[in-house]
Amino acid sequence: MAREGNRLSDELKEYGYVFSVKRTLVQYALMCLGMFFLGRFFGLLLIPQLILFGAGMALLPFLVRNAYRNRYYQQKFSDLNVYMEQFLYSFLKTRKVLTTLEDTAELFEAGEMKETIEEARDHILYTYNETDFQEKGLSIIEKKYPYPVLSMMHRFALRTEEIGGECKESVELLLSARRMWADRIFTLQQEKKVKRREVVMSIVTSLLLCSVIYYMAGKMHLDVATHPLAQTMTIVVLILDLLIYYRADRKLTAGYLATKEKEEQTFVKQYRRIKQYGNSPLDRIGKQVAIRSVTRELKAKFPEWLMQLSLFMQSENVAVAIFKSYETAPEILKEPLSELIGRIKMNPGDRRAYMDFLSDFTLPEVKSTMKMLLAIAEGNGGDERSQIADIIRRNQKMQDEANRQKDKDSLAGMYALFLAPQLTGGLKLVVDMILLFIVYLGQMGTGTM
Repeated sequence: MAREGNRLSDELKEYGYVFSVKRTLVQYALMCLGMFFLGRFFGLLLIPQLILFGAGMALLPFLVRNAYRNRYYQQKFSDLNVYMEQFLYSFLKTRKVLTTLEDTAELFEAGEMKETIEEARDHILYTYNETDFQEKGLSIIEKKYPYPVLSMMHRFALRTEEIGGECKESVELLLSARRMWADRIFTLQQEKKVKRREVVMSIVTSLLLCSVIYYMAGKMHLDVATHPLAQTMTIVVLILDLLIYYRADRKLTAGYLATKEKEEQTFVKQYRRIKQYGNSPLDRIGKQVAIRSVTRELKAKFPEWLMQLSLFMQSENVAVAIFKSYETAPEILKEPLSELIGRIKMNPGDRRAYMDFLSDFTLPEVKSTMKMLLAIAEGNGGDERSQIADIIRRNQKMQDEANRQKDKDSLAGMYALFLAPQLTGGLKLVVDMILLFIVYLGQMGTGTM
């Protein structure tokens, strides 16, 4: 329990919470006031009322954590969006990473983003014993703001500063990727607000319906609310509704940046398992489920790798660009890339090596991309720069659609939380109606009606 409390305290500090006795007392006072009126509304007696107080106060720190986490991640999203846009426009003018960082830092007021940029700038300025000091400086920002396109943007800037060349088209592609991401996250934020409002309305509606029985009993001069079973059901339903709201609130305050490493490893395990399935009916079903899941992840990650590949292709041939892209490739693509690289090294002219890449999955865009890469590798690609740009744009749209679908899937569980208060409220209504009927018959039997 103490460990949980320490973890919560550390998390609150990370989200920018500064402890204040006055503010904490006000928060607990407001929670107690809310629990008091809720208890009075349902006619709770002393012991159930105290239990409700305890439940509300126990839950308060976690609700505060959710509120601060939501604000924290929204600020990180906003800062990263501004940083990426300004970095790209500034780099297009200066072609120098250090100058770009200094220009971008001036946009931000004191806060986490400004401190992070300045830390990266200082590492680049005052590090003398490293050859990759610029890359390590930029990695400071990437660790604080883990988003794949940010890493690609930094790698692009480093390579462009190193080898020169025209970069306007690449900047436009990166700006397009940033714009799609920002629009998608903004849409997700709005959808989360709607889902939270729906859960709150579901809770309020179910509680109001539950109070109808007590209103009817009062009109009939029957005392149902103080019955031990009614008191028990009321406190159980109220606590369950508090927990339902907390669960919904927690689910709706997730971060907006990168896929968790554990989730990436899950997809990698599914990818490996696909090749191990047998021919039994259960294995076929399991294989189809795994293929659908992995296909969705591949649709999301392939454009990310393609963007990295295009940056390497500014100065390398196709084969070398593929080799160099392996280290920074998404986890789900590393095994198929390893197979592709192995076949190219064994036989540089192996056309099937390109065409067999991810051939176990139905991915038309991947197939057309590999055909284009093969044509370029064989010297038949025409204007390869514009071809790559067109492929990347199509794949960016594919990635955006895949990410939007993942966002919808992440909110799918909210419907169960929307229904939950109606189920708990319905159970309480049934119990209260039975009690009303019993009390009514009892008073009729004693002639007190």
